[in-house]
Amino acid sequence: MDVLHSDVRELWLVQSRDCTQDPVGLSYDRARFILTVHGGHGARCHQYLAASAYCFRLATDA
Repeated sequence: MDVLHSDVRELWLVQSRDCTQDPVGLSYDRARFILTVHGGHGARCHQYLAASAYCFRLATDA
């Protein structure tokens, strides 16, 4: 992933700040970003679980 523009980074941070909400409109880069931000939150973090499932699904389809 290339370095994110600061505006995109801030937007993604705001959109993914609530661990109880599922992320919307995931791309591979955005899912990896969410995994980085929410990595230590545990099994109740919807953001982390959804991003992890998205990346796993892409890996198994390849």
